[in-house]
Amino acid sequence: MLVQIIIGLICLVVGFFFVWKPEKMVEFIGEQQWAEKFFGYGRSSTGYQVIGIVIIFVGFVIMTGLGGGMLRFFFGPAIRK
Repeated sequence: MLVQIIIGLICLVVGFFFVWKPEKMVEFIGEQQWAEKFFGYGRSSTGYQVIGIVIIFVGFVIMTGLGGGMLRFFFGPAIRK
């Protein structure tokens, strides 16, 4: 339980940094072609913000322990006979 909380908090901090300072992420990692194609030229920072929001969501899911339930909800019908 404590490990889930720590991993979730790490994800929240990393995701927050992606959303808060996307220009720094572009400088550190570089521009992404998929983001340029999807959001328009010079908009890699928007792609990093979207990634940050997804990381924050995953962090909350890990921290609350809802990951297994969500996987069963989405993939359960495909696994059942």
